Amino acid sequence: MICPKCSFENIPGAKFCSECGSPLTDSGKIAGLSVEPEKHADSPRGDLDTSKIPDIRIPGVNADETDAPVGQGVLDQSGEDGFDFDPIDDEEEPEYGDWGPYAYDPDSDGTTKRIQDTRGIDEFLVEPGYTPPAPAWKTGDTMEMPKVEGGATPQKKEFKAPGAEKKRGGKGRFVIIGLIVVLVACAAAAGITYSMELWGGKTVPNVEGMQKQQAIDELEALGFTVRTTEVKSDDAADTVLLMDPNAGSRMEEGTEIVLHLAVNRAVPSVVGMTQEEAAGAFEAEGLENIEYVTEKSNEAEGTVLSVDPEAGAKALSNQKITVTVAEAYIVPDVAGMSESEALAALADAGYSGYSTYVYAENPEGTAIGTDPEAGSKIASGTDVGVMIAKSRANEVIALTNDYLGSAGTVTIGGTTYEIVSVDGSTTYKGDNTTETSVTVRAMTTLDGETVYGSSKQRTITIVWSSENTVESVS
Repeated sequence: MICPKCSFENIPGAKFCSECGSPLTDSGKIAGLSVEPEKHADSPRGDLDTSKIPDIRIPGVNADETDAPVGQGVLDQSGEDGFDFDPIDDEEEPEYGDWGPYAYDPDSDGTTKRIQDTRGIDEFLVEPGYTPPAPAWKTGDTMEMPKVEGGATPQKKEFKAPGAEKKRGGKGRFVIIGLIVVLVACAAAAGITYSMELWGGKTVPNVEGMQKQQAIDELEALGFTVRTTEVKSDDAADTVLLMDPNAGSRMEEGTEIVLHLAVNRAVPSVVGMTQEEAAGAFEAEGLENIEYVTEKSNEAEGTVLSVDPEAGAKALSNQKITVTVAEAYIVPDVAGMSESEALAALADAGYSGYSTYVYAENPEGTAIGTDPEAGSKIASGTDVGVMIAKSRANEVIALTNDYLGSAGTVTIGGTTYEIVSVDGSTTYKGDNTTETSVTVRAMTTLDGETVYGSSKQRTITIVWSSENTVESVS
């Protein structure tokens, strides 16, 4: 019988739905007996004659204990379990109408049969050959309930058969639960033993900041091997600066742990190196505050002469270190100086100076340059000549004045003249030539006597040789 409320398929003749508990209505025929007052022609069970069904009384429900039909057991609540039924004598067959079996004629052939009355326990027998209608929910389809007039339209509800897994017994479920419990217990045990480091290696302890031997002892006690490497640092020597792998790592016993140990910085030995080589050595040592100064030296220019603090001394990374580098001796520029100033400058530069004179248009007595020339890098103590300017004009003018003042006579064009006086200043005409205004008078010898002519003013031109001898007079 299909419940009109939840569509659950109940056993035929059930009065209440086994799924939702709603009351059910009779909708079929049972074994040819009709159910009064309404008959259902389409019921496969036949018509049920209710006149032959005895009045059933249930003690405690619709009758007292004294009203129980004769021959039937009485509900006794004095038993051990709270209820006790008097036994029914199976050999005594109750008469028609008594509590228990009732007769019916299923084939209408006058032959009656007896059947135990099971009404009241929500089931009754079905006519042989009866096939109940297949419920719609077994296909997984939905069923729409009829609309109730005057009420709100019910929402559609989908009814599906319960899953196959739900219909099965719970034995497999208990097995699965048991397996899950075992697995959880194993996982918990594994986690606890792992945290206790009973397996899966050991946790690498943090030894940074420790001294070398203390760190090694602690690591080796856990089964690790240790290798050390040195790192330049301002920290105390043998302090653990870094470790690899890092602290907290989980490692198997025997794993190598590398410790980076601090070593003090020291001033490197750089004397004799070039400045570039020394700079690389300081950088490798981690020393940053380096000051370079120069000093005159005959060593190759740029050679490190000394370092302060001295090589090997411990030093912090920011400690100031002074490096003295060789600077070559250089011939100074003395052009324009007087002769004495030029010689002093050469002495200050570490050279031995001497003077040379050179005819030039520069003011006489001033330094024109040096030999070797200014800027030359030569060793100290070397002789360096200073070229002092000498005026050729002044020189030949002086030679001319001396010559005219002491010669007494000059021969010009084959005529001898007596120099009476030098009247004007001598001028330099270039190319070793001078001109001088003088007063002369011609002279000759007649019969052994010197005869003089009248005095005349005349310009005399003298050409001098590079050896300062008179080449010509005119």
